[in-house]
Amino acid sequence: MPSTTLRFSARAHGCAAGLLLLIPLLLGADDYLREIEEEAKRQATNLVIDPSPAASGTTAVGDISDRLATGLDQATFERALRENLPGTYAFYQRLGPDQQKQVYETYRSDNRFASISEQVARLLNGKY
Repeated sequence: MPSTTLRFSARAHGCAAGLLLLIPLLLGADDYLREIEEEAKRQATNLVIDPSPAASGTTAVGDISDRLATGLDQATFERALRENLPGTYAFYQRLGPDQQKQVYETYRSDNRFASISEQVARLLNGKY
């Protein structure tokens, strides 16, 4: 009987340790989902508040719009991305330097939030 109790305790201890290792992963996933939800709410608010396209095609970094300002250098682009699309920025940070450069080049040719987010998703999924 003691061997059965010992086996059960060791097995229970191993399961508990495995669950403890999953907690940070689950909490991190929750943070990403929360950021994406906040971004989606902000986008929906932007569409309701200002459904018309920008008149000049360029906007300031923080304006309510569906685009980032044009002509930003890469460091400023990254700050604007973090401020305007925090969920996309979280995934952008997971990309390597070459992939981040590709996202920046996408921004330079098409500064719409949707295009930038799509490029990040494509690169994150390995679809260049």
